[in-house]
Amino acid sequence: MRAVSLRVVLVLSSTCAALAGQAALITEQRVRETVTWLAADERAGRDTGSPEIEQAALWLAQRFQAAGLAPVHDEGSWFHEFTVPGLVIDSGTVKMKLVRRMGDAVSEHVLEPDRDVRLRTGADVIEGHDEACTVARSDDPVMQRLLGAGSARRPMVIEVAEDDPHWLRAKGEHSVVGGRRAAARPVFLVRKSVLPPPDPEQREITWLATWSVGAPKKTDVPQKNVMALLPGTTAKDEYVVVSAHYDHIGTGNPVDGDGIYNGADDDATGTTAVVLLAEALAKTPLRRSVLFVCFAAEERGLLGSAAFCAKPPVPLEKVVCNVNIEMIGRPEEGKEGKAWITGQDLSDFAAIAKQALERRSVGLVDFPMAANLFAASDNFSFVQHGIVAHSISAGSLHEDYHRPGDEVDKLDIAHMTRIVTALCEVVREFADREAAPAWNEAGRKRLERLRK
Repeated sequence: MRAVSLRVVLVLSSTCAALAGQAALITEQRVRETVTWLAADERAGRDTGSPEIEQAALWLAQRFQAAGLAPVHDEGSWFHEFTVPGLVIDSGTVKMKLVRRMGDAVSEHVLEPDRDVRLRTGADVIEGHDEACTVARSDDPVMQRLLGAGSARRPMVIEVAEDDPHWLRAKGEHSVVGGRRAAARPVFLVRKSVLPPPDPEQREITWLATWSVGAPKKTDVPQKNVMALLPGTTAKDEYVVVSAHYDHIGTGNPVDGDGIYNGADDDATGTTAVVLLAEALAKTPLRRSVLFVCFAAEERGLLGSAAFCAKPPVPLEKVVCNVNIEMIGRPEEGKEGKAWITGQDLSDFAAIAKQALERRSVGLVDFPMAANLFAASDNFSFVQHGIVAHSISAGSLHEDYHRPGDEVDKLDIAHMTRIVTALCEVVREFADREAAPAWNEAGRKRLERLRK
């Protein structure tokens, strides 16, 4: 009996030491530092296919490696690679003459390719002669509406500063994500000050464009999901996937002069949680293996998680659940230190998570849109393969959702730190408990409808 008691004491002591070590790694300072790097202006909104999302992928891999986690692939790669459809376009092929008419005054402007004018998008039509076109500044409300609608039935010319991210990315031959719209004209970028300023008397100005571009070429734009493995002990061939998406929507229509959609809450907060959970649990012995994944291209339609499930790095039948983390930095008033789960009525996932969260004094609350949002994040790619998968959130669909105002200084870092600390308990619970989470009758019916 004394020997048994000693073993119990040792296990409890080890657990307490592990929890203390985890708490030391999940601090407000480390939360702020991590989310600030991800959502900084230098990341330019982490758009799919951008140099900045590539930088973020490398940074995440370095964090996982420094934590002492293992790469999933035998060759030592931290990445699950896939591609999204795109086009190769070349600003060096642009030929453009703009004719400006203001009353009786007519002026011609021949633009030098790649120096004065660049290609922002590919198009189905590759030349035009004396076509009416739209010329406006990037912050012009009319231009913003046209771009927001994806409209390019006539050539559009956007005046931008030389340090504008769109201008810099459009240099020379480059790839863009997406395809060509039938009968669409290109969107051109023109360096500010090349064209004459607006008429101070606000007389009506019309523009005609004679232009041609090289034909765009279809391509596959490479993307990276970033992965790290914490091998399990007695059930290491079973996996808990802990995930968040690290992409956002990049740059776009300026609001109050700010055109960078930083995505601090969506979903730099979730990505921060994955990184800090990986670091905190890196030395913790857990029954099941834990696979930490930061998904790319979620904002393009869950493409990263869909690619992961289509060509999984581990057998999908061995994944017992997916804990997906979305937007945990801006709670509704009065719900600080509270979390909510999408689709919680479909399985026992929420009931299991609730007990773990409460051990760290985080309550589980209802959210009006939780049922609808079940299919809106990367967890749903796993659901489509029959895996119990839900998103845990601790925020709201605030006014800055998908807007430039989603900045770090609006996050509740204390709340976020509390949630990440509690999520450590959630991951431990799913990794250590004997029984895997399971769909209930409502969940099974949902799966049946998906399969039809």
